[in-house]
Amino acid sequence: MGTLNAFYVRAATDTAAITATIRAKFPKAEIDADTHFCGVTMPDDAFETPESVLMDLSSRLKTDVVWLSFQSVVDAFQFHHWRAGEHLRSLVYGCFAEERTWERAEGTPEPWEREVFFGQKELERALEYLESDDEKREMQRIWHDAEIQAGRTEPSLDGRECARAVAQHFHFPGWGL
Repeated sequence: MGTLNAFYVRAATDTAAITATIRAKFPKAEIDADTHFCGVTMPDDAFETPESVLMDLSSRLKTDVVWLSFQSVVDAFQFHHWRAGEHLRSLVYGCFAEERTWERAEGTPEPWEREVFFGQKELERALEYLESDDEKREMQRIWHDAEIQAGRTEPSLDGRECARAVAQHFHFPGWGL
């Protein structure tokens, strides 16, 4: 079983100042800083995203803040992104309402999403279990459009591997990438 609840602050300015600002809001958090981002690991049971706090942090520091979490047993996944206080994207899959179902898909799709969620291998797996041509055409359309919609189960995902791909895309610290 694996669980991660973390957020990452782009180190656009002095890393020490960013770390001090984070410490003021999260005094017990584990912080891992490098040249790109400061990574803040939260406790395993801190699965509720502190959205207003992170949005404020992004605004005050005038930089990117990304929340990333997964729980591998149920393939839960969360991604939230703010830039200079502006909400850019939220994706929540199987976290609070129903396992293996998209709960939120808000904002503008990010460049990494097509590769992470809509690979050819994943499409072939999804098509394998569909019986009607209409269902298959709809699934192909969803893949073609890279469409994520609340209430759907597709595209399904592996929470840990999606988090790893996001971490790789952004070069987050602490992932050994």
